[in-house]
Amino acid sequence: MQQRFSVRKLVYGIVAGAFAGLVLVRASTAAEAIPEIAGLWQMPQCPSTGATGGGGLNRRCMEIAENDAKLTERAKAYHDAIDEFAQPKYDCAPMPIPMMWSEPYSFAIEQLEDRVLIRYGKEEVVRTIWLEGHGFEEPKYNEFFYYGHSVGRYENGALVAVTDRFTFDSQGWNADSRIPSSTQKQMFERFTKEGDTLVLEVTATDPFFLKEPLTYRVTSKPEAEWDFDWDCDLEASRSILKIMAPQYPNDPPVNYIDYQARP
Repeated sequence: MQQRFSVRKLVYGIVAGAFAGLVLVRASTAAEAIPEIAGLWQMPQCPSTGATGGGGLNRRCMEIAENDAKLTERAKAYHDAIDEFAQPKYDCAPMPIPMMWSEPYSFAIEQLEDRVLIRYGKEEVVRTIWLEGHGFEEPKYNEFFYYGHSVGRYENGALVAVTDRFTFDSQGWNADSRIPSSTQKQMFERFTKEGDTLVLEVTATDPFFLKEPLTYRVTSKPEAEWDFDWDCDLEASRSILKIMAPQYPNDPPVNYIDYQARP
């Protein structure tokens, strides 16, 4: 199904304060400024110079590689133990965050009075950042979410957000390299504008699987026009598994669920 998303640019009142433990670079605009970050945006790009920039889609700074020095021994052991057959992506499960930012698809931001919506072109994922001071419902102690629970505020010309309460995810740091993430994954995002460029700064942590935070600063240019039109064919997604050698050949074969055929 195809639907066009029209962005509404709105300016709202000030929400003051800072996230505890989050170090932010102060924006040069006045404290009263709220960034107009709403719009259609191209895929974020890493800096074009340095060890993590340049070439191709220019996304290396946003990725955790399977041999990354940031990985704990636990992460490496999990990577070696779990096989490709068990990865959720073959069931059309969406890419996790922050990895979703590195996918080569445009995205859209909509600023509402009580929340900010981020719509990713890949898999038509919609994230909600709830704005402080508007009475949103806090998750219960036993509630966890695939994309976590995001809370944000406008501060010094920026939208700053913290996301936690993630479910355990076998592909939570990298769906292509079997790097998992735990319920202790936490992500900090800071959105600002520099002229017509959107700037996104990310710091993400996970004490079980990362020795140190993943941090990067990427930029996006406006996208002129774009339709949300994503579809994942479950049969096609699983087809590659038919020619893939299993890592555990002595285990019973996996009979995949047909989600359309309810018992």
